[in-house]
Amino acid sequence: MNLYKVLIVDDESIIRNGLYNMIPWSNLGVSDVLTASCAKEALKIAQDTKPDIMLTDICMPEMDGLEMTKIMLEKVPDLKVIVLTGYDDFKYAQKSCSLGVKDFILKPVDESSLIKCIKLQIDNIQSEIQSAVENSIMSRKRMIENQREFEKSLIKLTEKAVDNAYAIEVPEGIKFEDNCEYQVAVLTPEISENSIWNQHRNLLMLSVKSFFIDMVDAKNSGWTFQNSDGDIVVIFYVDKKSENAEEQISKLQEIINVEFDVEMEVGIGPVVPNMSRIKYSYEKARGKCGINNTKLGNEYQSKKDKLLVLKEKVLSSFHDTEAAKEYLKKYINEVKISGVTKSIAEQKFYDLASAFYWEYLKTTGNPADGRLETLITTLQTNDLENCCVFTEMFIVKLMYTNKKQMHEIIEAATLFINQRLTEDLTVFTLAEQFHVARNYFSRLFKKEMGEGCNEYITRKRIEKAKHLLTVSRLKTYEVAEQVGYHDTNYFSLAFKKNTGLSPTEFRDRQNNPEI
Repeated sequence: MNLYKVLIVDDESIIRNGLYNMIPWSNLGVSDVLTASCAKEALKIAQDTKPDIMLTDICMPEMDGLEMTKIMLEKVPDLKVIVLTGYDDFKYAQKSCSLGVKDFILKPVDESSLIKCIKLQIDNIQSEIQSAVENSIMSRKRMIENQREFEKSLIKLTEKAVDNAYAIEVPEGIKFEDNCEYQVAVLTPEISENSIWNQHRNLLMLSVKSFFIDMVDAKNSGWTFQNSDGDIVVIFYVDKKSENAEEQISKLQEIINVEFDVEMEVGIGPVVPNMSRIKYSYEKARGKCGINNTKLGNEYQSKKDKLLVLKEKVLSSFHDTEAAKEYLKKYINEVKISGVTKSIAEQKFYDLASAFYWEYLKTTGNPADGRLETLITTLQTNDLENCCVFTEMFIVKLMYTNKKQMHEIIEAATLFINQRLTEDLTVFTLAEQFHVARNYFSRLFKKEMGEGCNEYITRKRIEKAKHLLTVSRLKTYEVAEQVGYHDTNYFSLAFKKNTGLSPTEFRDRQNNPEI
């Protein structure tokens, strides 16, 4: 049951308290009943709490209930307003209707009539939520159909000889970016012999493809599809503002590894000037597929000096306090034994501390303060040995402050997931919701929960699906929609991976335990 918030606004305390106590709120699904004695107080409460229903008097000092309602509905457009008044005046009723007031009740209020009125508004809210979900599902279905048609076009573009690439039929609502170059990447998973993905390769490929669609297609950075061999293909847009395919794949590979516990073999073709040359970039990418992205990263890293490598390790271990502390000690020791001047050492310590500090602000959302300026003064007024101590203290303090905040964020994220299983939930939408860097959120979630974010979402959805298959007569596609899957095939693959049975087999076994 959804839990709703009700706001009661009346300048007479006896009326407020009477309404608060006479209605069986919990039986109606109301979790919070808030009260205000004037319009100003009510507007502040509404801004902070976003109530679902408001009961208000008309005649109040300073600002009347109808003027307040007009302002309130601008702040909370979906609010259901019920006016309670002792004035049987047509003009009041007429103005209430014009403002969007849902009901107009004369005092003294009859308890049963008011309960029916509140129940009606709750039913209306539930209907609106259901309609919004159904509209979202229909929109998503149309999008999936468009994606399938578009994938056929992309396979034709990359695998078949086409005289004029621009003549390829592209479904309505989907188009290629103009005025840019293109670069193609081909990806296929490296699945070890003992990996569970050996039995669920199709599910893995659908999951990884969905991951790239969220990160590339949805950001208007290119298009993702599966070729005729089932490999993931990404056509990246390349312009002066965007990162090249190597840089983008490198960042995404880390999250794939955390979420799916699998490495990807990657082949990347050259940048080509127009659509007609996309086939050439694709063929080169397929020829190179098998170059592991991690090896490319190691070659790139080996070209850097030791301090820079250690700095990057400290920052990349931001979520792992013990690992970060270990790399921090190595960094400080490297500065000490390098033989650099005191001034250069200060710069190196400040360089690491400031980078860590800004990473801390970015991931926690905390405002900047004056602690960096304090650190500069401390470094300038102490000898090298003390500079080492103060730099370590500065960074370690940030680590432990962040650790507490991040634990709270993951707690909030799991609650958010459990309350919104029907919605489109991904690592990226959750990271944005809680204002945390995506790679960091992914690593942190796995560290705190012992499983990847995607794995947790899937497990919770399958648990709900099992319940629905057991207690309801919903069809498989309806169950899929109820738990956030808009592709029934994708749902069935995920369900079988988690239970060993198809949804139909699971239901039959629940209904006939002897089978």
